[in-house]
Amino acid sequence: SGPLGPSGLEAFPFPVSFAIAATHPDAAGAAAGYRALGFEVLVLGDMPAGAQASDVEVTMAGLMGAVPEAVAVLENPTGSLQETRQVAAQVAAILAETGHGLVMQPKGLNTAQKLALREGVPAVTLFRDFDGEGQEAGVIRRTLDQAAFRARQEGGVIMMGRLRADTISALVLWGLQDRSGTIALVPVSTVLKESLIEPE
Repeated sequence: SGPLGPSGLEAFPFPVSFAIAATHPDAAGAAAGYRALGFEVLVLGDMPAGAQASDVEVTMAGLMGAVPEAVAVLENPTGSLQETRQVAAQVAAILAETGHGLVMQPKGLNTAQKLALREGVPAVTLFRDFDGEGQEAGVIRRTLDQAAFRARQEGGVIMMGRLRADTISALVLWGLQDRSGTIALVPVSTVLKESLIEPE
């Protein structure tokens, strides 16, 4: 909802994905703007404190309704979609029905991700939030290097950043470096789909 939006990203050279909060003043319009430029969108989701089963159903329906073209739910940095095992299990069951993926915040033993995968929901735990504390461009690029190293080991990772000028410039500079075809920036759905592939 800041000054950078779809209109300022027409020439962005990589297939990043955009998470839109259900509370965005025009969530559906913003999603449509990113989709028109060829970007995937997610809905940023959280759960009210002490959520009961009925709260989970209503909240998840609200998220899907707010960003109807979302490919997945990105858990809010508070980690509230995995506050309890019951909430995490219910979220997974709902997403199994709707066909959406799930990107979780790192938390403990990643039980929520395992529950989702057991339900057949494409689910990945976020590798790193690379600018959540206002990190400057050099720090962001080093964090992206760490992510690339991890991706080479594991096959793919998901990173989270904010739509701010420093982050965009750091990402563009980092992405334009020649890595001799060892790493590719891909939409979030690519990494999510791979989460369901059993290792050989």
